[in-house]
Amino acid sequence: MKEEPQSVTQRLYQTLLNQNEVLSEIISEQQLLHTSVRSKNWEQVERAVASVNRLSDRFSQLENERTALCALVCPEQASDIYEVSRNLPAAFKRPVMEAFHQVRQKLAVSKIENDVLSEYIRITREFLQGVFDSVLPQRRNTLYSSSGTVIKAQPESVVLNTVI
Repeated sequence: MKEEPQSVTQRLYQTLLNQNEVLSEIISEQQLLHTSVRSKNWEQVERAVASVNRLSDRFSQLENERTALCALVCPEQASDIYEVSRNLPAAFKRPVMEAFHQVRQKLAVSKIENDVLSEYIRITREFLQGVFDSVLPQRRNTLYSSSGTVIKAQPESVVLNTVI
């Protein structure tokens, strides 16, 4: 039995709304993760990472659903949302496109959150590497791999009686 175009369109629109909701939750969890890393609340970091992973899985499921629905609406060019929107009933064209643009905006915000956290971790790692190179001078020697490439020594565990 072939599904009615309006029904497919309503499901597509609802899927986009669900993606927006999941992305809002992901962004919130990413911000919590960043705050938790900066405050060194490792239990909260673990919870936030688990939550982001769970939400990311849910978003992937919704994305697969959205892709399948777009293929039903416009089998020739299912990956082109503008072509898909041309095949939608007039009443749904604008709401579907607005929801799609919101998804894209939230994906960009999510990417920025990831980049900010990655940069913070990279800077912190470089700072700590510099501290360890100064404190543990024997680790400043150049190490080479079996293929002859230079290996930067990674910091070893060090116990300090103060907080860095």
